[in-house]
Amino acid sequence: MKKKKVEKKSTYDELMGLMANFSAAYLDPQIKKKQAGEKYELPTDQMFCDVFKGFTEIGDSLDALELIAELLRAPPPRRKAVRKDHYIKLLVGSYLQEMYILEQRMSAYGKKISRLYGNRSLPEMVQKIVYAPMEKLINIRGAHVHQTRFSDEKLDRVGMFALFESLGHSYGEHLQDEYMFAQLSWARQIAENNKATREIVNQYSSLITLIITAEDKIFLPTKPS
Repeated sequence: MKKKKVEKKSTYDELMGLMANFSAAYLDPQIKKKQAGEKYELPTDQMFCDVFKGFTEIGDSLDALELIAELLRAPPPRRKAVRKDHYIKLLVGSYLQEMYILEQRMSAYGKKISRLYGNRSLPEMVQKIVYAPMEKLINIRGAHVHQTRFSDEKLDRVGMFALFESLGHSYGEHLQDEYMFAQLSWARQIAENNKATREIVNQYSSLITLIITAEDKIFLPTKPS
């Protein structure tokens, strides 16, 4: 019988697994005390929250990026109240926004870990690993967000033919073709970008892992900062 190939976990997945074990061990006494009706607090609670929540927020952004990619590949809603051009522009805009949020969360978490664990070189390394590769998309988002929603030629054509359809013009018959063209183009681009983003997050996770783990376990600094 042919053995099933086991895929190697990414550095991000490995660190997320360590986070799960770390949080379970830390919260277990607190949960048991609470179930017994007792109050249980530690001076390291805020530091635990900073380490755990900060990283899981990065995971939330990655999940959002994957969800947007799935929605973009799927057929748009059939309700007439949801115009195709508005829907696809919303997805693309949400994607750019989530990329910006991800970069902000990774930078903020890097600074937090740098302070908690006394590693002054971390923010500079995060800047190199995270911001530089994401700079193009971040700049696209920054340029449009305060002026108008992001668009490009393909999205503009979807908007034009959606307008024709709403006016009952014969050109509206071309809307579906224009939508599919823009959908395939952006779905392909976002899928490629998400793959590259995962690699960036893996490099970032590898860097964070070196600082906050020892003997394959996450530890908190001896003294809260």
